[in-house]
Amino acid sequence: MSGDIKLQVRQLVWEVQNTLSTSKDPSEVSQALLRLSVLLPYNKTSKSQDFPDSRLSEAKKEFSQHHYVTFLEFLISKLSVDWLGGLGEDRRRELLDRFFLDGVHQDAFIVLASAVQKTSPSYKQDKCVSLLEQFLTQNKLTFMFWEQCITIATGHMIQTNQSESRRQPRVHNALWEELVTILATIPDRMANKLQQRNHPAFYPEQYFQSLALSMWTTLEKVHGAIKASNDCSMAFLQLLLGKLCIQGQAGPVFRVLLPRLTRQTHQDFVWQRVSCLLLTGVQDRCVESLVSHLVTQVPWYGILSRLLGDGVLRSQKLKYILTHKCLLIRHYEQDLVVQNIMGYLADSQTRRPLLIQTLLRLLEVWSDSSAIKHTSYDQHAYLSKAILASLAHLNSKEKQENKQDLIRRLLEGVQHHIDSPVIKIRRLGMVVAESVTKTVDPDGQKLNFEYEEDEETARLFSLLTPPSDPGDELEVEMETEKGLMKKTSLPQREDTAKTSSGCQEGKMTSPQSKEGSDSELDSDDDLEPYDMPEDVKKSKVKQPVYIRDCLDGLISNEDADRMEACLSVCEQLVRRQPDNLEEVCVELVKILLHLQNNFAIPEFTRLRRGSMLATAVFCPLQVSQFLTTEFYAPNYTIMQRLDMLEVLVGAAQELSQPIKQKDTRPEPLVQLLPTPGEQTREPQHWRDVVQRRIEKKTRRFAKGASKPDPTPVPNKFQTVAGHFFFPLLKNYDSRQNTLDMLGEDSLVLGRLVYSLGAILYAAANTMVARQMAKSLLEFVWVLRFHTEPYVRQSLLFAVSMVILSVPAHVLTSDLQEEIFEGQQWLQDVLEKDTDAECQKLAVQTLMLLQNTLQQELSGGDKQQ
Repeated sequence: MSGDIKLQVRQLVWEVQNTLSTSKDPSEVSQALLRLSVLLPYNKTSKSQDFPDSRLSEAKKEFSQHHYVTFLEFLISKLSVDWLGGLGEDRRRELLDRFFLDGVHQDAFIVLASAVQKTSPSYKQDKCVSLLEQFLTQNKLTFMFWEQCITIATGHMIQTNQSESRRQPRVHNALWEELVTILATIPDRMANKLQQRNHPAFYPEQYFQSLALSMWTTLEKVHGAIKASNDCSMAFLQLLLGKLCIQGQAGPVFRVLLPRLTRQTHQDFVWQRVSCLLLTGVQDRCVESLVSHLVTQVPWYGILSRLLGDGVLRSQKLKYILTHKCLLIRHYEQDLVVQNIMGYLADSQTRRPLLIQTLLRLLEVWSDSSAIKHTSYDQHAYLSKAILASLAHLNSKEKQENKQDLIRRLLEGVQHHIDSPVIKIRRLGMVVAESVTKTVDPDGQKLNFEYEEDEETARLFSLLTPPSDPGDELEVEMETEKGLMKKTSLPQREDTAKTSSGCQEGKMTSPQSKEGSDSELDSDDDLEPYDMPEDVKKSKVKQPVYIRDCLDGLISNEDADRMEACLSVCEQLVRRQPDNLEEVCVELVKILLHLQNNFAIPEFTRLRRGSMLATAVFCPLQVSQFLTTEFYAPNYTIMQRLDMLEVLVGAAQELSQPIKQKDTRPEPLVQLLPTPGEQTREPQHWRDVVQRRIEKKTRRFAKGASKPDPTPVPNKFQTVAGHFFFPLLKNYDSRQNTLDMLGEDSLVLGRLVYSLGAILYAAANTMVARQMAKSLLEFVWVLRFHTEPYVRQSLLFAVSMVILSVPAHVLTSDLQEEIFEGQQWLQDVLEKDTDAECQKLAVQTLMLLQNTLQQELSGGDKQQ
């Protein structure tokens, strides 16, 4: 560009500014603005009194690059009612507004946004806000976006004559960064600055919808340019979309873009190319927020495949987010997420190797015992869903090639799941094991487990079927319904005709069939027996009356009726408290403990445990000593040890309950009636009569104690509480062939801790409760870092039982150090524990502890 043009443009700008600053004549101001408006980029006037036609384009370029921004800032500084009062509304819109709306749009937008932030409430600020609103309403954002697309930036071109390998790295300039930041934060800026004077156009929902519509219009222009073999750039749109997603505005933007992209990419390859470059070309720091929204909102994995294409193979960040972070680190409640991710990887032959690689890694993590213990159940269930969703897309060749690797990884993890004390974890392992063996090797041996089926298992098995396209399915259903209506319309009329004719024939022949019907009514062969649910099944064996006869019947292994009769009456015999109960109590509990249901006796478990519980209640010392000793003895199954704990806890709770004292006064056989003299006797004084009438017509909501205070009774459990509690603590760390509580038998350890807490609560407010609480806190402190969530939950339960069972003044005096350390541990569990149930229990225990200590401190202050 020659120096003459630069000087002429600079001279013209200086003259116009001088005129606007000094002149108060509206005609001179209008003439000066009209002279300079010729240099605006979108001015269609080709004649200028200051520049020849051949040099006008050079002058426009010089003005846009070096003088446009400074002149806009000058105009904003001059905005006032006095200065613009002489210009009419039409002249002001024609001459002044066009400098902002028909110039370099990105510069004008930045200048106006900055002016709003710098000015205070005034006419100047209102005018800048009005011009910004016109940017939105007059579709100027589309022009601004398209200007950036046709600006050829190195590394951002979509060129029809270049391959991917020849493109250069991306280069973002400072103007784009500033412009994108302002575009993404306009609602916040306006709300903070204007507050109550904010315009509806700048409300977040409306603004981002308008912004997304402008982006879509620009994408349509990009699509048209590519089809016309013209070069254009999508770098600015990628930068803007990423900025909106990372600031949490992906929802309103994709509500506009996603349906349109879904419709356009259905059969148009060029649109698929545009969509792939737009979505996969965002900055790496924005990929996660964009992908997280896509996988949760796209209704079918085929649509996701059209939108992203093979971008997962080119972008390492996208590959990491889809195959690692969205599957192994994060988890979603929607099953649609895993179906979209796995379906997207399986929808193209180029991406299927990545599907196999992801499935093997998922199975490896799923089989890791450490991952099972240190991840929450929701995360592990989500991982299991991802495995099942990926199995749905394997073909026969892939199943055969990877069968050995899949089965090997599966078998490693099934055992860890079966060993888990959490029932849901065990069921997950069973469901996944059955599904993998059935899918990978349908003709081979299959794993079959017994578990309770519910809504969750149904959802897991439904993932083995790939979802279909909802759009195609809807069309097929509509066509099917129309076809059925056409086919069934005429036959329905024939059927109704036949039915009506049949009814008429039936009316004609009904008199002739009366005799046959009367004869059929006399038959009793078709009567069904009436079910009597209250009928009691009579046993062939006489029920025993004495406890020793009951023992002999329980030992008999060949007579099923006798064993059932003895077991059904055993609890009743024990609760009658026979004289020889203490002699046979230990032997009875031993027999019941080893008793097996060989004859499928109804309610066998309830009858057996009820009999042992009754024996422990009436002979607590002997039975507790036997059970606590045998609990750590060898040659007992896990179920038998759990039964021992169940009996001890149930007996402790029943013994700790207060005994209801019956009224032993005999009721009179004859009720004495009042004598005639008593009935007719009147009060001797008139005050008594008035008082009685007042009492009859007076309603009292409270009059002293409505019930008498309960009579204190001794806690029968206090004398034997130590025998129930302390022997269970002595050998928990011993390792045997049949019991390893610190190892694989963590279920027994968790139930032991639960039982200790329940026994302590039953001994609340007794003399021995203080020592029991201290011993239990020491036991909890040793196991506080156990890897099994079930054990940690039981430890938190035990701590809460200590708080409830021991008086508050004991917690603040004798157990002060233990309680302080326990409080720190509860805080750590709340902040760092991976199990959601542990965190919930920690919150409840902390609140319980704080309320107890607060009541104790407030009570002490009142006494002082």
